Amino acid sequence: MSRDPNGRGWASMESYSSLLEAFDALNVRKRRDPAALDRGERRRWKEMRREIELALFNNAPDPAVDTREYLRVPVCLSVRYWTSNELKDRYIPVLGEGGLFVSTVDPLPVGARLDMEIVLARRGLLIPVQGEVVWTNDCEDPARRGMGIRFVELSYEQKRAIYELVDDTLRERLLERRQHARVDAKLQVEFLYADGYFELTTEDISQGGLFIATDHFLPVGERIRIVLHLPGSAPAIKAVAEVRRVVEKAEPGQPIGLGVAFVDLDDGTRELIREYVVSRVLAQEPAPGARERRRHPRMERRIKIRFQSDHAFGVSCSRDISTGGVFIQTHEPPPLGSRIEVTLIHPIHLHPLSLSGDVVRVVEADPAVPSQVPGVGVAFGELEPGQQSALQDFLQYYARLDGADAEAEEGG
Repeated sequence: MSRDPNGRGWASMESYSSLLEAFDALNVRKRRDPAALDRGERRRWKEMRREIELALFNNAPDPAVDTREYLRVPVCLSVRYWTSNELKDRYIPVLGEGGLFVSTVDPLPVGARLDMEIVLARRGLLIPVQGEVVWTNDCEDPARRGMGIRFVELSYEQKRAIYELVDDTLRERLLERRQHARVDAKLQVEFLYADGYFELTTEDISQGGLFIATDHFLPVGERIRIVLHLPGSAPAIKAVAEVRRVVEKAEPGQPIGLGVAFVDLDDGTRELIREYVVSRVLAQEPAPGARERRRHPRMERRIKIRFQSDHAFGVSCSRDISTGGVFIQTHEPPPLGSRIEVTLIHPIHLHPLSLSGDVVRVVEADPAVPSQVPGVGVAFGELEPGQQSALQDFLQYYARLDGADAEAEEGG
């Protein structure tokens, strides 16, 4: 495991901020001149890069065979490129400083050169680049097929755009990695801090923390004591939490308030919260007083999804998902009312789950609102019993995943 200057493992630190600062210091020099780092600095750069990728991808290359010279990050972007006779629009799940991976069922041959445009819909931008196919994955599973592409002859402006995109994604993903899948939940919560005591209501809950709608703002980093009341006969949960996020300006679907993270939960308390989150994910009705008139409680989770309609086909990510529907991120949404086929791939047994639905909401990209995620809200139709059971199993896996990951980190 990589170490900070004091000898602690990076993953055991309160956040990954120190790891990012140490990595950036070396990476900036390496970008300017790869020969600027001495042997010891290059070794530390690789150790930190592997630690970062382990956090982002839940796996890292074997140090004995790791020869890669660039950082890579998980993304959910579209790319357009030209072949000899047509323009293709595909999905990028992985982006690196030196190249990218394109998910496609018809990869080009190794050695092929191509002109590409990386689509940044949320910013209203396109990044034109040239690349060369250096490897392909042509396995039987269409979800895994694609091609690895190395950037060719990038200009200074292109490099800067790619580096900024990688850096922004790295900070967003790494510093928020400990966030868990959230579910809608209106629960009574009391919290105490140095200057007061309040009785409020949660907006959502995860195995990592709560969002509380309130105009009593506290500074990020302040610790508070909370008493959380779960429904039923479960005892009130008493815990310490830390303010991680302050929302002072309301946005659509996001009231003002505080995002707090649980601190040092015991096993029994963690299990109570986990079981409640799982029950909310699988519930068929929203929590009383939910701020949106949704028929099903949603879980906010980025999950890979394939979708197809008469107007569009692609591979993208969900923003949130429930037993009643899903919000699919896409910069080219099918029109309102379109019939759409959605395919989910279970991460364990890899069985596909195909569901039909209708587009009930369209959100267009708006450069003036960079936080707005473009895409479509899809309402599933009447599901067969087997489909309903498979979808619940899928959601239950992801709802339980966060708690298992947290325990594994603490045990390691």
